[in-house]
Amino acid sequence: RHLATYCHLQCQSLRMPNKDSIPLLVTLLVPFIFSNKCCFAFLPPIPTKPSEWTIPNVFNKSTRKTASPQLNLLRHEIHWLDSEAEEVSKKEEIPLGESIAEGECVITIPNAVSSDECQLLFQAALQARDRRDTAATRGRSRFSVADPGNFDNPNIVLTCEEILLRVIDYLEEAAPSIYETLFAPGPHWGEWQPLNAQLEQPSTPPDDELFDGLRELYVTSQLEWSEGEPAINIYEEQGYFGCHKDHLALTVLVPLLNPGESFSGGGTGFWAGNRDTSENPETSPTAVLKPPAGTALVFGGDVTHSGMPVEQGLRSVLVCSFSTKTAASNPDRLHGLHAPPTTSANFKGTL
Repeated sequence: RHLATYCHLQCQSLRMPNKDSIPLLVTLLVPFIFSNKCCFAFLPPIPTKPSEWTIPNVFNKSTRKTASPQLNLLRHEIHWLDSEAEEVSKKEEIPLGESIAEGECVITIPNAVSSDECQLLFQAALQARDRRDTAATRGRSRFSVADPGNFDNPNIVLTCEEILLRVIDYLEEAAPSIYETLFAPGPHWGEWQPLNAQLEQPSTPPDDELFDGLRELYVTSQLEWSEGEPAINIYEEQGYFGCHKDHLALTVLVPLLNPGESFSGGGTGFWAGNRDTSENPETSPTAVLKPPAGTALVFGGDVTHSGMPVEQGLRSVLVCSFSTKTAASNPDRLHGLHAPPTTSANFKGTL
């Protein structure tokens, strides 16, 4: 476990693909098998506290010029839910992170995920659905990526992590105000956080650690996740996800199938108004986004949204919501792509 953790974290910190940790692990295991006396001589201990990590200078903004060619080709689009806010934002040059926190817009990142990655995740979720004995709830099946009962192929977890880190890296480069507004510790952190499920403003700030961005928060396990996420949802005919808010700082949602080809209807509906709009709105959504497969949608935790009913075919999405970890974070929600030892009593997912 020590070796595996070391290899994995080194690959993450150096922005190497997850699969590259496997040959590195094998290389380190060989001498251990034949002589366990020398194997750990050159490995540093894995600290238990994030503050004790020695983070390579790849996290220094001045040296972060190693983004993959794919990242360099990505561009994002802004979909405004409030036309007045759009005008004000352009006139006053309001940072994008603040507009997302206020629920004024949703951003999309086309081609963030390859068609091969989309198909790999969808087919794995489809197989998990076919193995399940129980019927879909409201035409929707939900599969936690961390649940080994759903996915016995380690490539599923690794692929999801590659996708998440790719989106995180892009956001850090293209819209650093997202981290600065919604995640970075500071005196105004609480003011920008969405209301929690009890409709209370979070009052417990994160530890005052010096983190340089979202990737570093991820690598050092400083994120709180929506329980059971990242997850893959499959929507059947008439399947939907009712109106709700995610109550965490940021949500990333990636459609895995193309509208028109794999399904009709569907899409994600968004309501303007942020906190002024309830989770049971009486009006139609302000906008329904149905981008091509592989497009990442990114939005804030106070935005009311819904998985719109599928008329025909199958629709599938990869989704995860997360905030900066604090002392008030539920311990069941700190594991992300690692299966938690326990789940809360009202958890309705698959763990």
